[in-house]
Amino acid sequence: MKLVNPKYSLREWFVVPAYRQAAEGHYELLRELQEVMTQPYAEQSTDVENKYYRLKPSELFAVGGWSHYSCSS
Repeated sequence: MKLVNPKYSLREWFVVPAYRQAAEGHYELLRELQEVMTQPYAEQSTDVENKYYRLKPSELFAVGGWSHYSCSS
């Protein structure tokens, strides 16, 4: 399974805050996401794992819009 499925996948609830910060001229989070997501199968640092290899925060479960992610395939 680990060879077929990526450990890290881009979630909209990661992207929206990064885009909001970038719109204000702060690109650090966007660059961090890019770095992580260019190696989705790789084992990465514990900090990266704790930040990006997790379930959606519970406070976003009832929120519409950018907390929901759908696939039409």
